[in-house]
Amino acid sequence: MKNKKNIVLYIYMFLIVAIIPSQPIFAQSGSISDKIWNAVGGKNKWDDTNFMMFTVSGNSKFNTISTERKFLLDKKTGDVRFEGSIKNEAVVLLFNVRTQKLSAVFNDNGANLPIQEYKDDLPNIIEQYNQDLKVLSLPVTLLSNSTLSDQTESKIINAERLKKINFNNFLGKAGSIYVNEETGLIKRIDVDSKSYTVNGYKDIGSGLVLPTSFKGSSDSITYQKVASFTDMERQKFKTF
Repeated sequence: MKNKKNIVLYIYMFLIVAIIPSQPIFAQSGSISDKIWNAVGGKNKWDDTNFMMFTVSGNSKFNTISTERKFLLDKKTGDVRFEGSIKNEAVVLLFNVRTQKLSAVFNDNGANLPIQEYKDDLPNIIEQYNQDLKVLSLPVTLLSNSTLSDQTESKIINAERLKKINFNNFLGKAGSIYVNEETGLIKRIDVDSKSYTVNGYKDIGSGLVLPTSFKGSSDSITYQKVASFTDMERQKFKTF
């Protein structure tokens, strides 16, 4: 009877040992995502942000749109205010990114301009806006729209040990990010055969932290001003 009990005990202990190694793999993968979320302030900070404003230079997708441009957006309704230049003319465009409807156009003095003359430019403005917002909110974009694959590889970059994480979708492309495992901050992104150092993390309001500097070997993207708000005058999306 005693031998039978010992055999049962050995089998039980063997099963425990066999099961344990699989747990850290899943825990580690989950913890990286959690750390990235925590680094930006938490998913609730992003969800609770109703309005954002940012001024960006670089990353221009269309030569008809100014290199430096400003966007103000209502995350809940999809209303957007664009301030910049189109075909070298300083303008303010008011539109909705969801309905893709252009509601008003002004020159830099506040005078109304014919909407019809800018309807053909709206698809490019919307595409540029979407790209600018996704780059600014890089951690959120990856966690929300991509599958992250934890890798064993680590690299020392600028005196930091960074963990490599593969992703399958950022602006429609696959690539890799390098994350500081302690802070959860993304410090580099490799995508579309280019590498960008990610820095300039700032609290843009209410504890939401986003990167503002992306430096590559041949180009860079800089967000000079970034802010988030819980409330905003609706007139900003209706008038000059």
